[in-house]
Amino acid sequence: MKTPPGGPKESPDYSAFRRSLSREHAQLMESTCRNCRSFVAASVRPELLDFIENLHLCILRGQFPGKSVPTT
Repeated sequence: MKTPPGGPKESPDYSAFRRSLSREHAQLMESTCRNCRSFVAASVRPELLDFIENLHLCILRGQFPGKSVPTT
């Protein structure tokens, strides 16, 4: 399936994770860690993404206590 004409649409905020529709598959939701910017998972089932996000061990989680992680 192709990307919709308006491009991929952003999903609501999921705290430490950013979810967005896949560019390759319009029904697939991708999850990325906001801290380390690593790809975490992709699924059509939000409950599966929730489960896998809870398993993610972020390598940068403890490096910025009390501060927001720098963004570009």
